[in-house]
Amino acid sequence: MRIAICEFGNETNGFRKGISTFQTLSSAGWMEAETLLDRFRNSNSFIGGAIKAAEEAGGVELVPISSLRTSPGPIIADEAADYIHGHIAEELAAVKDRIDGIYFVLHGGGYTESHDSLEIETVKMLRSVVGDNMPIVASLDLHGNIQQRLLDMTQGLFGIKENPHTDLGVTGYRAMQCLIRILKGESHPQMALVRLPMLLSAAACNTYNEPMKSVKEYFADYCEKHELLDTTLLHGFSGGDHPYSGASVLVVAEGYDPIDHAKTLARYFWERREEFVPVSLTPDQAIDLALSKVKDGYVIINEASDNPGSGCPGDGTHTLRALLERNLPNTIFMYIRDAEVVQQAHDAGAGAKIDILLGGKTDDMHGDPIYLQNVEVIAISDGVFDYRTPIHKGLVCELGPCARLRHKNVEFVVICTRYQTLDDGVIYATGGDPANYKIIALKSVNHFRGYFEPRADAIVTSDPPGAACANLRIRPYKRVRRPIYPLDPDTKFDI
Repeated sequence: MRIAICEFGNETNGFRKGISTFQTLSSAGWMEAETLLDRFRNSNSFIGGAIKAAEEAGGVELVPISSLRTSPGPIIADEAADYIHGHIAEELAAVKDRIDGIYFVLHGGGYTESHDSLEIETVKMLRSVVGDNMPIVASLDLHGNIQQRLLDMTQGLFGIKENPHTDLGVTGYRAMQCLIRILKGESHPQMALVRLPMLLSAAACNTYNEPMKSVKEYFADYCEKHELLDTTLLHGFSGGDHPYSGASVLVVAEGYDPIDHAKTLARYFWERREEFVPVSLTPDQAIDLALSKVKDGYVIINEASDNPGSGCPGDGTHTLRALLERNLPNTIFMYIRDAEVVQQAHDAGAGAKIDILLGGKTDDMHGDPIYLQNVEVIAISDGVFDYRTPIHKGLVCELGPCARLRHKNVEFVVICTRYQTLDDGVIYATGGDPANYKIIALKSVNHFRGYFEPRADAIVTSDPPGAACANLRIRPYKRVRRPIYPLDPDTKFDI
């Protein structure tokens, strides 16, 4: 059998200033079809897991389609989405007569100027090329804002369970395995979706710790006990300001409608909703708490509200400013985005002293620029290193030109593009050693935990103003359905 394999999805933050063009969606451009399989084989990625399942099954030829791995950001321009869909459709049309099914890596959190679901538009494009009968199975990020229409147009949807997303490969494997069984006539999956009137803050949803850890385990146990193909609590993406935003429960069963299971799981989670309203700390409160928790190693301060992985600009200055004002020894912040400062550092070279105007150049939400004099350029780098995080095991990080700088006691890594920090690879890449620090501050909500959770003395979240602030009640929502919890504490859910 022959199966087309492709990736395109996005996590779109409606509170970000600006618009996402094709260039800003993916600075690296297209992942060409002829390189796709070699690029992801043996990696912890959706495509890596799918390749493994196909190769283990035998008798399966994968037909790669040029794909796009995008960066989260502002609302997607219609023109950009149309161009990407057109490119994929053209390649798919050229092979449609020699494929039997499609495995597609979606996300679930994307939307455009005119459409509240990028994923629905993507699958509509696929159907316009291959018709209504060809099996399509897709994998989803757990931050997907999912609608029934997506279920109606596909034969199987499989969401990741872990946050940080350490199970990308496992999920891609499960999805491809299901598609192969469908094509062999061995499986006839049916799906059910229940959408909850609830927005979840990602800051309260890491699956390593409570309260989400026991929810994840409950869903897994329920799936096994009832012999279901899959159960997923989709956290949704609260950065999407549109009517589809919110948490949901997705269940896949063999040969029957699993709506009763989906309702049972939805009721279970709804009853625990009050546990998922996080406490927000200012940068100074976070620093004080971090200092009280330092033992023999380092404490992580993660700035959640300017997380590039949630579509934020990555040049916010709130937490870095507080660290600079404290001037605490053995402190490093990574990363802050500022291409102008990176260029200054590379022009000056390691060992030079420069005056800089740092960060705060995207909008007025994430803090003002910081003017610093006599900043030492400790090291410059091309920003290329092997990921150390288990999330991207087997893949290479390509930050691009970057620099590690120091002002008095505080060091900080400046980069040119938007990346959330996942591990400490850039410290090594710039000649440093994480063991030299007591406080490591970074921009991320949960994905950094895959690497730092077992290594840090403690993790403390800083939540100043930003497009991904943990306190959802202060976000300026305009289009989400109402009532919805926790914006409306008295929201009812009857099912």
